[in-house]
Amino acid sequence: MKVLKAIGGFLKKHLKLIIVLAIIVAVILFVRHRAKVAAEEMMAAANEPVTSEIKKMDLQQSVAVTGTLTAKDTATVTSTIGGTGVTGVKVSKVNYKEGDYVEAGTVVVEFDGDDFDRKLAELNAQNNIDNTVSAKDITDYQKKIEDALKDIEDTQKDIDEAQEWLDKNEIYYKDIKDAFENGQKNPYSGETERYLEQSAIVADRYGFTIDSYEAKQKEVETMKDKIETLQGNITDYQQLIEIAQLKQDYAQSYTQVDAKDDVYESMEKTQVSAPISGYIITMNVEAGNNYTQGNTVFTIADTSEFVVEATVNEYDVSNIKTDLPANIKFEATGDEEFEGQVTFVSVASEATVSSNNSAAAAYSSAGATAATSTGTANYKIKIKLTENDERLRVGMTAKASVILNSVSDVLSVPYDCIQTDDDGNNFVTVIADDGTKTDVPVTKGLESDYYVEISGDGIKEGMTVEAIVSDAPSTDIMDYMYFE
Repeated sequence: MKVLKAIGGFLKKHLKLIIVLAIIVAVILFVRHRAKVAAEEMMAAANEPVTSEIKKMDLQQSVAVTGTLTAKDTATVTSTIGGTGVTGVKVSKVNYKEGDYVEAGTVVVEFDGDDFDRKLAELNAQNNIDNTVSAKDITDYQKKIEDALKDIEDTQKDIDEAQEWLDKNEIYYKDIKDAFENGQKNPYSGETERYLEQSAIVADRYGFTIDSYEAKQKEVETMKDKIETLQGNITDYQQLIEIAQLKQDYAQSYTQVDAKDDVYESMEKTQVSAPISGYIITMNVEAGNNYTQGNTVFTIADTSEFVVEATVNEYDVSNIKTDLPANIKFEATGDEEFEGQVTFVSVASEATVSSNNSAAAAYSSAGATAATSTGTANYKIKIKLTENDERLRVGMTAKASVILNSVSDVLSVPYDCIQTDDDGNNFVTVIADDGTKTDVPVTKGLESDYYVEISGDGIKEGMTVEAIVSDAPSTDIMDYMYFE
């Protein structure tokens, strides 16, 4: 009785400890049971082959690309308004805003044309001045030619008169000249006396001496030199007239015309129209502001068709050709697929294109860099969507599969069901209903991401084939344990 009381007291005093020990024992027994069950399941799984079924299906071999949705055509509209000498033309009116649809030829922006009337008036005034100056220069040169001709005529008249006098008195001049020269040679010959006598007679009767006669001769030579100089001046004046006329003709035919044409052309460009039909995606001017020649006025996009611009690495680009079909998905449209067609495949990598056009606008492609960090070259491709959709917007991210090849209704198995023997021949292991295994030779066809087309004698739809997997069942006991 005392023992029972002692035991009862002990149990009562250590009840919590006993409960804890009981729980520990129960857990140990439970874990041992689960481990035994897991080991049995693992052995069963190890002995159970992984299988698949030969099925008929449609297969596609494709290349996945990511790109950006662009419009069929985009135009950045600028203006050469202003012409020569005109800057800061005021924007008079902006007829449309971003997001508006406009037809090709519609006037979108208008500029103030008052400056052009002023510039045209300035050009006309300047042209009149230039033409008047040129005409005056020509008139002055012509007057100088007339004066020179008159001077030549008068001088020639004087020459003729002087020459006539010289010719008339030449015999007397020669006589006294001869007596003088002989007297100089031989003072005792009597020629000096004859010279003095004849000189006195000539001076008295004809009014000249040797010196005055020779002075008249020099005067004639001087007048002849003058005529030669005047004739040279006339030639110079004629050339200056020709040059002045050429300048005047050039100015009137080209310089002045081009300057006016610039203004007229700019006046015509006071209205900037849409070059294509589409939606205005940017408007860069506001009414009342000044516009600087060459800046963007607005940008318009033709979204009647959409194109996906994407990049493909150098390992896949050789397989992609124009006209290949493609399936495209957008995050904005969920799992819905859109059909498309490859319309462009670049023959040069984007890095090459970028380096060759470093001074120009570089290829702006589908959110891809010119080359990967590993140095793999990327190539630009374009995929045109077969149909439009009002949910699509320029700039959306697109995921496309370019279909390289496809087959329909062919026998197919997962790629891990195909084995290769020592001779390199492909086969599948067919498992009969009774578990018997038979290796059947097959020929591989089109390979998709997971399935492979097969053909060969002895295979048909519905057969069970063994798959060779590299991952065995887990041997970690805890993977098979669970607690409710």
